[in-house]
Amino acid sequence: MIPVAQVVLEPVLRPSYQLASDWMLLVFLFTLVAFAYTRKTYPFRIQRLWNSTWNVRALRQAIREEPNTPRANLLFNVNHALIVGLLIYLTPQVWHVTMPNWPGILMYLGCVALVVAVYIVKRIGINVTQYLSDGDFGLSEYAYNINLINRVIGIFLFPLVVFLVYLPKNQSITFWYIAILVVGLMVLYRIIRGILNALQVNVPLFYIFFYICTLEILPWVFGARMLWGAST
Repeated sequence: MIPVAQVVLEPVLRPSYQLASDWMLLVFLFTLVAFAYTRKTYPFRIQRLWNSTWNVRALRQAIREEPNTPRANLLFNVNHALIVGLLIYLTPQVWHVTMPNWPGILMYLGCVALVVAVYIVKRIGINVTQYLSDGDFGLSEYAYNINLINRVIGIFLFPLVVFLVYLPKNQSITFWYIAILVVGLMVLYRIIRGILNALQVNVPLFYIFFYICTLEILPWVFGARMLWGAST
């Protein structure tokens, strides 16, 4: 009798997992539809957005030619909130931070609301500053610049967040680092651009420093503490 070798099949665990959920596809579809609609309906808007980001003259021309309201670039503003909110939602999962046992979509909507709230606070702060100082002092341009850079951040983050969601976690974490770097550099660029503009209109350094601390740093510190408090 010829002995037959026994073959034992053992399950092999996947080295990592994806961060994807079914509802995230709707976020990405919204971004793609927004891009397609903008390209078809306003074919020069994306090019103007890009030029205004890096060229001060193009920025000021855009301010004169279109109103500084959320309606002017509504789709890109919504895209920024959705994509940045998704990045915030994914961050605790990347670093294995324990969060409240809420449904994923509910936690995500809370992150989106946090992003929207931060920029509402910024806008209110700018309006209050203009009212109390009885002057503009370049703040209207800075408010426009905030929305402008946010739209660009949303565009840059889109492919990075897609990779972060659908690649295995041991590979996608690289894109988390890149996404955080992109956000940090763009926000730093926005602040430096605002400082240079404020110096051109002779705003005292004390007021520049005060604004940066109260309306650039403090809202995000408050938001981070809320997120951290929810996790403990």
